[in-house]
Amino acid sequence: MELTTDAADEATYFTLQFTEKSPSNYWEDQSVYEENKEPGHATYMPYASAAEMRADEFYQTPWTTPKSSRVLSLNGVWKFNFVGAPEERPGEDTFYGDKADVSEWDTISVPSCWEMKGYDKPMYINVQYAFPDNPPYVSTNINGVGKNPVGSYRRTFNLPEDWADKRVFVHFDGIYSAAFVWVNGQYVGYTQGANNAAEFDLTKFVRSGENNISVQVFRWSDGSYLEGQDMFHMSGIHRDVYLFATPKTYVRDHYITSELDAGAQYKAGKMNVALTLNNRDKASGTKTLQVDLIAPDGSVVATQNKAVNFSADTEEQVINLEFAGLSNLLPWTAETPNLYTVEVSQKDENGVEESVFSTKYGFRHIEIKNALVYINGQQIYFKGVNNQDTHPLYGRSIDVPTMLKDITMMKQANMNTVRTSHYPRQAKMNAMFDYYGLYVMDEADLECHKNWDDHFYGDGTITEDPTWEGQYVDRTTRMVYRDRNHPSVIFWSMGNESQNGRNFAKAFAAMKALDNRIIHYEGATRFSGRGRDNTEIYSVMYPSLSEVTQNATVNSDGKPYFMCEYAHAMGNAVGNLQEYWDIIEGSRYGIGGCIWDWVDQSIYDAQSIKDGELTKNGFNYYMSGYDYPGPHQGNFVNNGLVTADRAWTAKLTEVKRVYQYVKFKNFDAATQTLTLENKYDFTDLNKFVLSYDILKDGIVVEQKEVELPSVAPDATAQVQTPFDTKFEEGAEYAITFQVNLKEKTAWADAGYMMASNQYVLQERPETLPQPVLPATSDLLCFSMGSDLNVKNENIQFIINKTTGVVKTWRVGGVDVIAANGGPQYSNFLYIENDRNNDLSTGATGVNVNYTLADDKQSCAVEVTVNGNTCPYTVVYTVYAAGVVDMETTYRPAKADLRRIGMYMQFDSNWEGIEYYAKGPWENYIDRQSGSYLGRYTTTISDMFENYSRPQSMGNRMALRELLLVNGTKDTLQIQTEGQVAFSILHYEDNQFSKGEYTPWHPWNLTKRAESYAHFDYMQRGLGNASCGPGTIEKYFCPSSGSYTNKLRFSLRGFKVPTGICEEVTADVNQAQIVYNRAADAVVCNGLPENALVQITNLGGVVLAKEINTSDNGQLSLSLKGQPLGTYLVTVKAEKQVRVHKLQK
Repeated sequence: MELTTDAADEATYFTLQFTEKSPSNYWEDQSVYEENKEPGHATYMPYASAAEMRADEFYQTPWTTPKSSRVLSLNGVWKFNFVGAPEERPGEDTFYGDKADVSEWDTISVPSCWEMKGYDKPMYINVQYAFPDNPPYVSTNINGVGKNPVGSYRRTFNLPEDWADKRVFVHFDGIYSAAFVWVNGQYVGYTQGANNAAEFDLTKFVRSGENNISVQVFRWSDGSYLEGQDMFHMSGIHRDVYLFATPKTYVRDHYITSELDAGAQYKAGKMNVALTLNNRDKASGTKTLQVDLIAPDGSVVATQNKAVNFSADTEEQVINLEFAGLSNLLPWTAETPNLYTVEVSQKDENGVEESVFSTKYGFRHIEIKNALVYINGQQIYFKGVNNQDTHPLYGRSIDVPTMLKDITMMKQANMNTVRTSHYPRQAKMNAMFDYYGLYVMDEADLECHKNWDDHFYGDGTITEDPTWEGQYVDRTTRMVYRDRNHPSVIFWSMGNESQNGRNFAKAFAAMKALDNRIIHYEGATRFSGRGRDNTEIYSVMYPSLSEVTQNATVNSDGKPYFMCEYAHAMGNAVGNLQEYWDIIEGSRYGIGGCIWDWVDQSIYDAQSIKDGELTKNGFNYYMSGYDYPGPHQGNFVNNGLVTADRAWTAKLTEVKRVYQYVKFKNFDAATQTLTLENKYDFTDLNKFVLSYDILKDGIVVEQKEVELPSVAPDATAQVQTPFDTKFEEGAEYAITFQVNLKEKTAWADAGYMMASNQYVLQERPETLPQPVLPATSDLLCFSMGSDLNVKNENIQFIINKTTGVVKTWRVGGVDVIAANGGPQYSNFLYIENDRNNDLSTGATGVNVNYTLADDKQSCAVEVTVNGNTCPYTVVYTVYAAGVVDMETTYRPAKADLRRIGMYMQFDSNWEGIEYYAKGPWENYIDRQSGSYLGRYTTTISDMFENYSRPQSMGNRMALRELLLVNGTKDTLQIQTEGQVAFSILHYEDNQFSKGEYTPWHPWNLTKRAESYAHFDYMQRGLGNASCGPGTIEKYFCPSSGSYTNKLRFSLRGFKVPTGICEEVTADVNQAQIVYNRAADAVVCNGLPENALVQITNLGGVVLAKEINTSDNGQLSLSLKGQPLGTYLVTVKAEKQVRVHKLQK
């Protein structure tokens, strides 16, 4: 056979075509992580003209979908084929060939994760890989998961007619984990880097009319070794895809920098716009490049333009357009996110617009000075959170409404910082950070946790392997190129938990060459011996308070001290947050930290989505890490301050309180003077109003509001807060302050509360008054078998003398407890921070004695329980009128107790609750700074908290009084003396006592008719031990000594005065408030005329509000679109205020 050079010759059977490297097993070759991919550049969306650009919503809010004649979205429905291994994937004839027929294939929406569509399984992996740690190879043999699944995507598009003379690109915002691309049957290129943008020049591949694009995606690649983050791992084209068109010679990149004058308070300076003109076709000609700087109010500040010549000798050149002498600038900060618009236009040699785009830009100056971080001359504390791309329906493909929800909630919670753990966010989310005002630690998509674990001290890691250098540099520099125009980006972060060494040193140098922002990498602090200069921040994870005290005061590097992860928020958590900030704000080097993390990552199973079964037994039908193939870490995927569907939690309310920027320094009740300190950096307190309530025994008796004076940042002011209430002896008084927004912002309405505090003005009496009871029939006290009976016509009270447990407790014919449900000691406390499964009482012996009073109007029953845990003596004083005092003295006998208190089971007839304690959300000894004394209503059912894994919950500190109401309106009143906290649920403790890796969800629980209550003298603090330090010592239960409290039980109105609740007679307290699941609405019945009903989340965001216009009226307020979770209903009528907590 002879060779020929004539391809058209009839005798030519095939042709040979040279390629630099034909597509092969790139996905297992660390030296090949891209082919034909465009270099990184700043985000932009081109338009045909300035008029078209300015008319588009995208111009003002660059996260919306652009409506540009130069942009064509490829989001939508694609044809899809799924196989479990690379060797099974389709090829040219059946997939990417120009004439390939895929009409019989499935369809899939893009962007999406194919596991959420029913292909393969999601995998929650933290410190492992899905494959053996043998880089660069990635095949696995996990049961239920493919060897290395491959998804093949194909769709058609019609090329716009006026793009025929344009350069055409395809842009992928993100693909997990590697992909080949073909257009019209021709190979285009290859990409890795799941959360970096990937672009390819399609100009020579597209044609007029209909085109086809094929993308073959591999679940795992050698790049997966660098994508070992703590999250659900999913696959596919998970972010936006679009085409865009530019002139053949075009502005490929733009980099905006500025220098501000400190002497002018950073309101004057100069700006430079570096434009990269690309002439890859090596044409000759002239372009005019123009840049307009537009102020936030839309006025033109300045214009610069330049005619640029290009020729075959200039494939690419950088043109600098400088704006000197700028003045009266409005600086950008998280508090004042002033955004200018930089418009870039390109004109041909005749002066005709060819292409324009715009970028939002903020003027601000960042520096490290005296080992602290300053922005625009002000030292900043970074009050932050780590966040993830996660959605219960969409997996890793987070949508725009969810992005906006996250950011607005963060702002409402007094957060000013986000760490993009552990990969860059989409560019449109960065635009939101710019617009709403959040400081960003932009983190590269780089974590090789398992590889680090296997080579803990660094030798043998891929971080030290020079063959991986390219990928380290590529991932970090692409992030910098794309995001360096965003004012919100204050820090670059090179990655997470990947040891330290040469490849990070190379990445650091490459990043610094592109941009001079502060570079962070925690691994360079932890493993400083392998390159302490690979970070400009002394960064730590999950430090103890003593470590914070030490290293924020003195650290070996003399760098700003930052907790990149702390306060692990898994389950019922976030203990002692205030103590962290007390140290940070008084330290030499401390600049703040980011809580781990923002949102639970629970998901719906794909089959449940398909079946429309999104709830089960009234709860979200969520799945967690242990519901899918491993290697997993159980429920460790759920560490959020908010639930997966973004319901505000009590944890976030505590964060809001600790992070608040207004410090309440002192309140002088005698002069009615409040001292405030402004800890904002750029905001005057005259932007707020101060409201305050006076409470008498938890009841609001007076409400006032005053304007706040001008108080500059870091200044202190005294504010007069007059009130008329006179204090009566025997009552407890408190004043609760709120600092509220005066005007609406982009993220909250006027009136939204940003800071709060409460002061007790007059303490309650130390002891309960002796009950004043009417004379009634004598008590009978007698033993019958193993039982001690105390009874008359009003009360039946039976104790088992062997166990010391009350078997029967009946007053006025109403059962107080369930059979055998009387109080006994419990040490059980199961939370994910403290997996204590101790359901035993620790009792080793019981002694029961009684004394009948001479007048037979009372009987004291003394139950002494000996034991090795917490021996105790309880004295029940049973009064003939039906009242029972329960005075308990605890004598803890060992360390490490979780509770010092009693556990009891109430009868099934009790459901309604009113309590006077700290609330209205759950609170604990080390998580109560944002919870205040008040009188609140709810139900036992609604005392439940929606944790992804059920655990001990619902505690309320500082209980003064508890009312339980049954269906016939009988009210059991429980008053307290001494230190008491309580919780009450329809779930017994042993339902929370499951193994850590046993799949367990709220929808697994069995709701009982009875209720189970804890009344604790003390409960161990929550701490942070699910990942980090445990409970700090001052929140431990004591291990010795003697501690006493008292509960008084009475059937309200049954031969007994109503006591400290007598004044609660307002109609608002008689109204019925229920959540109607079918209508997805809160229904209020029996409202007084002109009553205002308002629904808020736990952060105080008003979701619905309406005024009742008729006496004994009814209102229905919708909760449609709100996540399942906890809500507050506030009813106001004249001087009465009721706050009711309910669960949707």
